Amino acid sequence: MSEISINDIMDISIKAGALILENGGETYRAEETCVRVAHSLGAIDAHAFVTPTVVILSISDENNVCHTSMRRITTRTVNLTKIALVNDLSRRLVAREKKTSPQQAERLLDKISQKPEHKPSLLVIMAGFSAFFFALMFGANFYEGIVGFVIGAFLRVVLILLGKFKLNSFISSVLSGMFISSLCETALVFGFLQSSVTVMTAVLMQVVPGMAIVNAIRDLISGDLMAGTARLVDAFMVAAGLSVGAAFGILVFSNVFS
Repeated sequence: MSEISINDIMDISIKAGALILENGGETYRAEETCVRVAHSLGAIDAHAFVTPTVVILSISDENNVCHTSMRRITTRTVNLTKIALVNDLSRRLVAREKKTSPQQAERLLDKISQKPEHKPSLLVIMAGFSAFFFALMFGANFYEGIVGFVIGAFLRVVLILLGKFKLNSFISSVLSGMFISSLCETALVFGFLQSSVTVMTAVLMQVVPGMAIVNAIRDLISGDLMAGTARLVDAFMVAAGLSVGAAFGILVFSNVFS
């Protein structure tokens, strides 16, 4: 424990686990990362407890004194690049490859945390292609796929704008569902689509919480019942918000143009 203070060990370990959790990683992966980093930096014993909203780490020093720290998780997104970078750093710390010092580790974690997201223009284009190919996969023709591309791209622009207001996931999902159904019904009214169901489903696929559901199931399988249940409820709340928003948009258009 002489190389680094106990407070620095806890700060670096919790920061690594929080980065995993904030960027879409599983609960068990965040816990393993916290414990692995703490041990590699000199902690005698380490235990981590992680839920989707908090990271708690408890470590013991050479005097068998227990130290506990907690970090609240308020933002959650999906960025597999950051997860891979944190995993790589934790393995380097364990193996002591390239003689990574604690100070270097802290700087690298800060660099990973501040790593810029993908360019908004790229996200918009990829969202459009996602809707396009999903539409074709669900049986739409090429022309309907083009309509799906346009609506999917517009949806991503709206999501980027909504992200600046830091709305909770349910409200954001309701607004997304309303936007998608409104545009699809508008395209149907003006004759761009023969049926809005296929394109609407295709566009919705980019906001369906598929990864959250998979992570919830993996957490439940690994024995993290509390975290898995919380993730599953959160994912179904998002799905419910999308359904409510989409149904509202359809009802409004059916009443207006009936």
